[in-house]
Amino acid sequence: MKGTIFSFSLAKRDCFVYSPPDNKQQGCRFPVVYGCGESPEDWEPVAQRLEPRLSAEIGPFFYVGVGADWEQDLTPWPAPAAFRGARDFSGGAESFWRDVCETVKPFVDSRFPTLSDPAHTAVCGYSLGGLAALYALYIRPEIGLAASISGSLWYEGWLDFMKQSAPAFPDAQILLSLGRREEKSRHPLMGKIGGCTRAAQELLSAQLNRQVPLIWNDGGHYHQIPQRKEQALCWIAQQMR
Repeated sequence: MKGTIFSFSLAKRDCFVYSPPDNKQQGCRFPVVYGCGESPEDWEPVAQRLEPRLSAEIGPFFYVGVGADWEQDLTPWPAPAAFRGARDFSGGAESFWRDVCETVKPFVDSRFPTLSDPAHTAVCGYSLGGLAALYALYIRPEIGLAASISGSLWYEGWLDFMKQSAPAFPDAQILLSLGRREEKSRHPLMGKIGGCTRAAQELLSAQLNRQVPLIWNDGGHYHQIPQRKEQALCWIAQQMR
């Protein structure tokens, strides 16, 4: 990895900023992607895949990983646990995004050459992080793009929330992606993911008056995660370039 990592803590959250290798172009500012529940260890294999494509295929961007308690910070409201023996979901995503947008984002924008407007501010997440990324678009006008990778859109009450809401930034750009085998799960909730994601695509397309892309990948929920993140981030970077 040729880029650099700057780690810090704010709002009692462990965070890091990844600066791309060519971020010191005189007078240039770059978009920012915020990763839900990401650590430097999660990011490194993705960065290694992305760096050869920066500038040539896609524009450089800063990546900010924000640590999270997944069952709390990445769920929009309380709901029963999805798995036996797991903790119930406590629904702290609104507070999580308040910390990101009102504390972490101003800190990053003040210390790095960022483009801070919604059209150059994205969020990206996997699984519950993908759910949280979509939720951010509905509650935070500072965020203009989102990628939901294998997002937990089976979450209790999620589709009803979407039907009653609209993205806070009217020109939002959204990518959904899912593994083809995910909807074949025998788990009663996990097996709903295909239908829920298709329904979310239809709702978002109607709300934004444009077709929202849904990419189908090989494998199940835990298959080729770095590759799927790379795919989503390339799409985001192309929209922000």
